[in-house]
Amino acid sequence: MSSILLSALRANEILQANASSNVANMNTPEYKAIQTTIVPSIDGTVDVTTTRSDDPAPLDSQGRTESNVDVANDLTDMIQAKTGFEAALSAITVREGMLDDLMTSLTRERPQ
Repeated sequence: MSSILLSALRANEILQANASSNVANMNTPEYKAIQTTIVPSIDGTVDVTTTRSDDPAPLDSQGRTESNVDVANDLTDMIQAKTGFEAALSAITVREGMLDDLMTSLTRERPQ
């Protein structure tokens, strides 16, 4: 279970970093947005696919290519990453509590 939770944290870290990079570069001419998709892997962990967007970028008033960043999409990705972090951390907290309870019950003195 810990590998699943760690892979989920890592996947959301990548999603957050890529969305942040897109927003930071939204005014950079010819910047191609990074598209990130979180997908399940065969072993039950979480994988990330990252590609550069091929979406056409608008032209500015002088005919130069602007960036093709979709700010609404990137803000949605940031919210998704935050929610993913919260879910994984909640699961880790519950897991730790269960392990603590198990250890407590195993170390209690037993009547003889």
